[in-house]
Amino acid sequence: MIEEFRNFLLKNENDQFRLLEKLVLQPSFSGNKQEVDKLGVIISQELSSLPMSLETVEQCKTGNHLLFRSPACSRHKNSILLVGHMDTVFPPESGFDWYREEGKKVFGPGVIDMKGGLVTAIFALKALQHQDLLKKIPITLICNSDEEIGSPTSIELITEQAKKGLFGLVFECGGLDGEIVTGRKGKTGLTLDVSGKGGHAAFAGSDKPSAVLELAHKIIAIEQLNDPERQLAVNVGTIEGGIGPNTIPEKAVAKIDTRYRTQSDGDIVASSLRAIAKKCVVPGTTGVLTHTSFRPPMEQSMNNLILFQHIKDIADRLKITAKAEIRSGVSDANIMAAAGLPVVDGMGPIGDCDHSDCEYMIRESLPLKTLLSTVAIADGWHRINRRTFFP
Repeated sequence: MIEEFRNFLLKNENDQFRLLEKLVLQPSFSGNKQEVDKLGVIISQELSSLPMSLETVEQCKTGNHLLFRSPACSRHKNSILLVGHMDTVFPPESGFDWYREEGKKVFGPGVIDMKGGLVTAIFALKALQHQDLLKKIPITLICNSDEEIGSPTSIELITEQAKKGLFGLVFECGGLDGEIVTGRKGKTGLTLDVSGKGGHAAFAGSDKPSAVLELAHKIIAIEQLNDPERQLAVNVGTIEGGIGPNTIPEKAVAKIDTRYRTQSDGDIVASSLRAIAKKCVVPGTTGVLTHTSFRPPMEQSMNNLILFQHIKDIADRLKITAKAEIRSGVSDANIMAAAGLPVVDGMGPIGDCDHSDCEYMIRESLPLKTLLSTVAIADGWHRINRRTFFP
């Protein structure tokens, strides 16, 4: 069946890039609900030729989330879960609003993050339908609208579907050396508010209750929590405080980002940060730590590695490079893994420089990763039916 899939995708390669251009040229900044919903309409229209049911999960502030289900879902409690996000990081004023194919590369906003991944998932479904497999294989595709801002309105939806999943594929970009993501670090965002007592700088003594001074002590302590051997990263990214150089600053604020491979490490660093916030060096000051965002780690579980090996075996047959990778950035795969679902990420096309106006895709990787994803879904379902997949 591999050759049938390959021939179908080869015949429809121009249509893949036609859809890619259409998606890229439709702006979909996370903060613009109307534009993201327009992108959702394009995706819905593209899938309208397939026997996929559509459920729209309407949102007030972000774009609507879309759930597409194959006919086989009506006969099966569990399904293979495919996930891709529709939003990008580029606001209208960025000026990055064009699409260009140039030699072996394709450039444009979201071309790999992750409109190229959406094209991969869509054409994998089309290839499966060409072999009349959608009525046999239960597949759920989630297209969510808010991944770039932490998936605040889609986390419950993804978790619910992941708990009913057989295995999951996420279509963020693949690595330049063929990396497929089997693990991701967790991420916690925090705000540290320090309070002191305001006053005139001219009359301040050596024991002045300066919030900025106390924050400086805390920043040094926070940065000492970094542990490269454990791949534990702690970063104070922004600070602000005070109202002028001739005043004792009453308030100071720091924004903190932490990344960790295991939840145990995440808990340890959280405990350390709470202790730093509580202990004040400068008399008359206090500190309060607040959590602002959270993504659980996608730990490199045994089932994730089993799923990766399944995909690598197929990649070897297709003469496609596939390597396992633990990636520092977070994605919706973190949410799926936390729900207990075997999942890999990086199933989208290969490229680099995402989140910048240099974002590009390696052109040939789009049809290749689509073929790999199609076969992984079909063979994965076959192994599940034979009960030869996960222990």
